[in-house]
This record gives sequence, structure tokens and C-alpha cells, in this order.
Amino acid sequence: MIDPKQIDFNQLPKKFCDGALGAFNKELFSFALTSGNSLDSFATTPQMMKSIAIWVGDQIKNYEKQFGEINMVTPQIQSPIQMADLKKPDNDNNK
Repeated sequence: MIDPKQIDFNQLPKKFCDGALGAFNKELFSFALTSGNSLDSFATTPQMMKSIAIWVGDQIKNYEKQFGEINMVTPQIQSPIQMADLKKPDNDNNK
């Protein structure tokens, strides 16, 4: 097992997580974290999942204590690529 006191988080490669999804049954939890079109999937025991949930909850509580409540309203950000910007294939090139 990795000793958390020996980890330098500034040196670890990172992905920006933009979503999560998952499922469970009696024996395990399966979940995936998304980053753009990339997906990293995991499976773990109910005990470990609860441990992760407690840790995440504590992190959020400490964050909000320091920086204020996290605004959960989805920002209305318009994609820089719109469907109207995408050209249909030019049939003239097939001649």
C-alpha cells in the first residue's frame, strides 16, 4: 500500500475530472470518472466506497469552511463549437 505521507501531489500527473457515473450491487461499487472523451473506471468494496465518500465529504466541508459554499448552479457556458459551425461534407470533392 502507498504511504500517503510520501506522496508529492504536485508531482503527480493530473486529469481534469468533468463527470462521474456508476452502479453497485451487493458485493461492489463500479464507477467511472470522465475527463473529456477519456474514461477511467474503478471497482471497489462497499466499505472502501463508504471510506472514499467520507473522505470526499470531509474535503468539501473543509473547502467550504475556507472558501464559502460551493455554488451548484450549472454555469451556462456556450460551447465554442456549434452545430451550425460544422459544414456538411462537400459532394463536389467526390467528382
